[in-house]
Amino acid sequence: MSGKQASPAAKAGDPRTSLLHSLVDQSPALIAIRGNGGDYRYANEAFAKVLGLPAESLLGRHEDDILRDASTPQALRIGGAPGDGVTHAEEEAQVGLRTRRFLTTRFPIRSHNGKVVATGMIATELDAHARTDTPIDPADYAEARHAELLRALEQMERLAYTDRLTGAWNRRHLEDAALLEMSRAERHGHPAALLVLDIDHFKDINDHFGHAVGDYVLVELVRCIRSDIRRADTITRWGGEEFIVLAPDTPLHEAEQLAQKLCARVAATQLSSARQVTISVGVAEYQCGEGFDHWLSRADRAMYRAKSSGRNGVIADPQSAFRADGARAACSPVQLVWRDAYRSGDATVDRQHRQLFDHANRLLQAVMTHAPREQILDALRLLVDDIAAHFADEERLHAEISFPGRHAHAVEHARLLEKAAHLFNRACGDDDLPVAEVFHFLAYEVVAQHLVGADRHYFPYLETPPNDPAH
Repeated sequence: MSGKQASPAAKAGDPRTSLLHSLVDQSPALIAIRGNGGDYRYANEAFAKVLGLPAESLLGRHEDDILRDASTPQALRIGGAPGDGVTHAEEEAQVGLRTRRFLTTRFPIRSHNGKVVATGMIATELDAHARTDTPIDPADYAEARHAELLRALEQMERLAYTDRLTGAWNRRHLEDAALLEMSRAERHGHPAALLVLDIDHFKDINDHFGHAVGDYVLVELVRCIRSDIRRADTITRWGGEEFIVLAPDTPLHEAEQLAQKLCARVAATQLSSARQVTISVGVAEYQCGEGFDHWLSRADRAMYRAKSSGRNGVIADPQSAFRADGARAACSPVQLVWRDAYRSGDATVDRQHRQLFDHANRLLQAVMTHAPREQILDALRLLVDDIAAHFADEERLHAEISFPGRHAHAVEHARLLEKAAHLFNRACGDDDLPVAEVFHFLAYEVVAQHLVGADRHYFPYLETPPNDPAH
């Protein structure tokens, strides 16, 4: 059992865990979980029956209260966390008019960071085989039943992390695994990459051939991808026809090669007799300091650029901390630094502003380290797209809060977008993109004058409703 607190204590209404809950709840073994504070987090029907109480009445109640207020077997006390290990003990409990013997296993349950957050207990009755014709050693029988139950619990945990249709991991697993790889990158400098894969024209497959064919394509795609990725890599069904490969210890250039390989493999494989199936893939290497959502967003944007470039292809976000020879790339000595003083108080505005800082630094890094032209173009294209999207969102916000200066602000947006488009067109031509002009545009015009200058004029309107008399 992996020790995740959420799985065994999950709410019964959660569709991801309903099957798992039923399996544990109907087990003849006594299964219960106690939090570090002493409260019951989970108890199956068999455990509750021994205590003579309904299972639902145990949740949230303290173990000491239950064992003190009812005639209950002290031998089945869960107790505190048993340190780092698993303990086994033969125990007797007076249940009703007879004494029953159990082999009881207690084990720590840990959170994703390794901290013990609860204690679990599984108790199997030693004389449960008494009606069989062949004599069975009680200890051997109990050990075998425990092994079976622990295997079932491991399978339950796997099911909680698995997409039912394809057998790929689900979002929950990817987020946990990605956080681990991000931590490794921060601590030890190990690279990690995300590949976002989307089936081209999947809606047409469903519309013309039916959802059964579509489901078959999804299952076969996962099987095909798994045959070409390493054991350390994982494939996750993110939603619909979109999948994500997490590739640990993989810098950008290797991840891009893997994406090209997967793209070619899918196109050459007969995933469906109905029609050829292809995928578009976006790639992004993790950059220290960014959140998972931002990392995924970069890969997702790259995938959509692959779609708009004709599909059945690969586009990589250009930022990488490693050169093609595996060595860490030199960092640009110039960085735009986000400060808390720049916050507006609006979560969406602040997130978009920080993202513009990140993408501007990516472009500066590419320009000042003389990266290949295509990498510079990708970084500039991403920045221009972000600026345009942010300006559009900001103008809608200005209308919602009735910002008086919104018309002049929109004019300034148009000027900056025109300047950004001019720089992009220059970069697409034969001329080298001048470092001084790029830095002046990003650091002075976009950041100093606009993001932390002109934008501050509407921040007070985010705090006070426009129809407020104090406004």
